Amino acid sequence: MAWVVGLVWGIAVLIGLAVLGLCAWDLAGKVGRLRTDVSRLLTLQDRLSDLQAQIADAQQRVPSPHSIVGR
Repeated sequence: MAWVVGLVWGIAVLIGLAVLGLCAWDLAGKVGRLRTDVSRLLTLQDRLSDLQAQIADAQQRVPSPHSIVGR
């Protein structure tokens, strides 16, 4: 009768290991996707910073409306 208890525990351990393995596999996939997303977001951040600098330069070249009216 003790072998039945051991068998049930063995099956439970195998199921637990399988579930943990699937969870680890799923988490590894999600970590990979998140790293890709972070890389893309950092690239976009750099591009946006460049565009902000270009806008600031363009704003400095355009005269303000108040200086045109006063002429």
